[in-house]
Amino acid sequence: MIAIYVRVSSREQAEHGHSIAEQQDRLTKYCEALGYDKPQIYNDAGYSGATLDRPALSVLINDVKARKVEKVLVYKLDRLSRSQKDTLMLIEDIFLQNGCDFVSISENFDTSTPLGRAMIGILAVFAQLEREQIKERMSMGREARAKQGKYAGSWRLPIGYDYIHGELIPNEYEANLIRKMFEDYSGGKSSRAIAKDYNSKGLFHKYGKWNADVIGRLLQSKTYIGYVKFGSEWYKGTHEPIIDDDLFLNVQKVHQRRLATEHNGSGGRPTSYLGGMVYCKRCGAKYIKYHRSSIHDGKKYAYDYYCCFSRAPKTGVGTCKNDTWRMEELDELIFGEIRKLKFTTAKRSKTPNKPNIIDKRINELNKQLERIMTLYTLGEMPLDIIQKKVHEINVQKAKLEQVTEDIKVTPEEAKRVVKSFDDLLEKGSIEDVRTAIKSLIDRIEVDGENVYIYWSFD
Repeated sequence: MIAIYVRVSSREQAEHGHSIAEQQDRLTKYCEALGYDKPQIYNDAGYSGATLDRPALSVLINDVKARKVEKVLVYKLDRLSRSQKDTLMLIEDIFLQNGCDFVSISENFDTSTPLGRAMIGILAVFAQLEREQIKERMSMGREARAKQGKYAGSWRLPIGYDYIHGELIPNEYEANLIRKMFEDYSGGKSSRAIAKDYNSKGLFHKYGKWNADVIGRLLQSKTYIGYVKFGSEWYKGTHEPIIDDDLFLNVQKVHQRRLATEHNGSGGRPTSYLGGMVYCKRCGAKYIKYHRSSIHDGKKYAYDYYCCFSRAPKTGVGTCKNDTWRMEELDELIFGEIRKLKFTTAKRSKTPNKPNIIDKRINELNKQLERIMTLYTLGEMPLDIIQKKVHEINVQKAKLEQVTEDIKVTPEEAKRVVKSFDDLLEKGSIEDVRTAIKSLIDRIEVDGENVYIYWSFD
């Protein structure tokens, strides 16, 4: 069957005179000249070519897919569609895929000829250009909207918000879950534990159940402190924040500490609460966990210990004689000191000033700068080398100063961690407890029976 497709919008008919009757007459005469049988007419009068949602075109597509049509004729290419992209899709993916040729009599476009098939390649170039132009215009519009503080869209709507009249509006139910999520994580709970808690209580979000990956992404999203994102850039938004800036920053610090302390030295999951935090005050080495077993009266006993690396049975060389601690005893001692913080309102306990390794390194770098400047004034070092070395030292100082700023813990954050500490011990994983301890304690030192705690907060 030969199909004739005709289309015109009322405005086009008035401006250009390509009436339905004129198109149909010329196409019918074309069929008669080539000896085609009486064609089937598909008529979309009054429909725009900007969309493929047209009744006669839909019927034509279904007939082509049913292999009822061997050739489709139009007066001009733009009668099929005003979009090069859509035109190419119809020709390649619908007509040719189903053994149907396509002819436009005005452009002498006939896919049954070598030249007509070559024209498809040219059409594809323009279709790609059209796609890129549309994409660019949409991207520019979304970027402009983001710069105005408006939500620019994403692959799905942020959890915690609804989209009403072009604005992000907090969803009361989800917003409360988001607030509690940030507070729980800041208090030491892991993403996995939060997801398990929410799911067990049936507290799902608009897309379904929670998981650790989703929560991890949400905890780092500035959307919840009033920003909108386009590409990799964040812009101050006009929507209502769900959480405040201080809580957001606390969560980011907890996240960084969790990344730093999530695994022990062997690369696996940690198997002790204090691994990597305890140091020998005599030789400076770390205390490590080791397992020891013994037999008494025919019964086997096994214990875990913290021992100075320099004297541990498998790693030490006998250079240090500092005391070994039963793991459960040292753990409980530290837990007890953390619990006491409840009654001291998270102020520093009476322990020696914490060894500020970073400050010591910054002082060393300052002394290096002084020596370099002395060499310069004495004329013993060229200016270009001086400038290079000064730049390198200043870069190191800047990084160290940033680290010093990042690791500070506010009293408010310390209080929140202490408040949830016993709950974490009872229900949380080792990773959760370690993260909480690490947020409160910079370093633990052992000197015989004496234990010194250096707190992370002022």
